[in-house]
Amino acid sequence: MWSTDSFRMSVELDKLAPDLVAFQQAVVDPRKDARNPHFKSKFVPLEGAIEALRPVANAHNFTITQWRSGSGLVTLFLHTSGQYIYGEAELVLDKLTPQGMGSAITYERRYSLLAATGTSGDVDDDASAAEAEAVAPKPSPANTARAVSRLVDSIAGATTTGGLALVGKAIKESGLGDSDLKSLRALYSGKSRELEMGEIEQVLGDD
Repeated sequence: MWSTDSFRMSVELDKLAPDLVAFQQAVVDPRKDARNPHFKSKFVPLEGAIEALRPVANAHNFTITQWRSGSGLVTLFLHTSGQYIYGEAELVLDKLTPQGMGSAITYERRYSLLAATGTSGDVDDDASAAEAEAVAPKPSPANTARAVSRLVDSIAGATTTGGLALVGKAIKESGLGDSDLKSLRALYSGKSRELEMGEIEQVLGDD
């Protein structure tokens, strides 16, 4: 098996590789039939990508499976011969809620699926995204206070280092000012040490 931290494949690929080539020759980009109201562009929803790609993959003797693993998402190509390729991508949460987690998983599943199969699911919206970022309003003090409060509660409520890592990602993506980030990072570091010590003590106790 050849691997890195986020990518692995079976030692042999002599059966999977030809079928992957044939798959890419046969597959067409899924239809962009969902609309992004923010950028006023069309994209392929997850269900549209699965509907377009799964039958072609199955016809070429492999299946595509995805699942959550820790703070990441795994995408696996598994051939009928047992040969495989899989990669893992990090989940980035916009909101620390069940809905935020669901949205992050759906978003990453769609992008990982399209990237892994070499297909396209979005109109190029780099210019629109840059423009939207340039004119985006700054959060009000009240919204900033609520965001900080939610992150503080999330740090305090984390029970595993994996769960805390998700909070850390949310902090990085929060867009908060330097002063708030400094305070949150101090709380994060203290909680991280607490959880790491707890996990070490648990391992030693199990022995």
